[in-house]
Amino acid sequence: MDVRARAQELYRLALDNADWNPQTLTEHRGWSGSELAGALQLLGELGLLVPSSGHHNGWTALAPDTALRKLLLDEEQHTDALLSAVRQTRSALAQVLADFQPVHARELASVQMEVVNGMANVSAVLEDASRRAEEEVLSLHPGRPLPAEMVESGLERDRLVLGRGVRMRTIHLRSAASAPHMTAYLRRLNGAGAQVRTAHTLPMRLIVVDGSLAIVPASRTADGEIAAIVLRGETLVGVFRGIFQHSWESAAVLNESATDSPEGDWRPTGRHRELVRMLGGGLTDEAMARKLGVSERTVRRLVSELTERLGTASRFQAGVCAVRLGWLDD
Repeated sequence: MDVRARAQELYRLALDNADWNPQTLTEHRGWSGSELAGALQLLGELGLLVPSSGHHNGWTALAPDTALRKLLLDEEQHTDALLSAVRQTRSALAQVLADFQPVHARELASVQMEVVNGMANVSAVLEDASRRAEEEVLSLHPGRPLPAEMVESGLERDRLVLGRGVRMRTIHLRSAASAPHMTAYLRRLNGAGAQVRTAHTLPMRLIVVDGSLAIVPASRTADGEIAAIVLRGETLVGVFRGIFQHSWESAAVLNESATDSPEGDWRPTGRHRELVRMLGGGLTDEAMARKLGVSERTVRRLVSELTERLGTASRFQAGVCAVRLGWLDD
């Protein structure tokens, strides 16, 4: 059965009985853990089910008109925030350009510009810039989260820079920062001495080193390879530093509790993995203890460990989150 039909069935059950039990669906109606997780995810996205600590199942069903009003209100608030950020950025850019407009042409002539093509060459430029940094490194990171292996290599480079006493400030897109491996990376980066902030929107990808070197993206080559523009000279680089400073002032300080998620690339094994599967199936403590051959007290401790790693309020939400993270994939 498709996920929309399952979601409709679950919604009817939640309206009929606020204290519905997931075990009713998995053991008595033949649902799989993935079907339950998919239905919960869809209803949550539509606003028809909202997290609640007042029920054992961790959810409360809302009427369609109430859910629709809430979704519209959330979208209006998000749109207002985006429009406000755009207006602030436009104002800041106009002010920065006005400040630099009178600069004499011979000062602009001292600026050096270089276009670098290809991943290997761009990586070499980044490595060289990090080694040359003496005072500060500033960076903006919009877009999707980087692959875990790229993040790990970047963390080692960042630690070396920080170890030399270089100040580091970085802003990441809030949606990307919520990815598990990015959350772990930002925590470690913050712990190493960098100042980390997050923002709903960012104007561009940008790196500024010592106020005299800037690296910004360029259009991809005809072969589809990535490219970057390297700018040298305090006059023009100062413009990009101003863009960063404006973004920094409107960004939020990294909140570890708000971005709580599994550390690194940890995945459950052994009893924890079996427990995740049974959570996804909605089994009771007694049923899980019987299947694992342990006491109910041990089951509750293991469940507590999992919910803490996942940052969820209930075991059923933990099961949904585990499905999203692929922990139940064979």
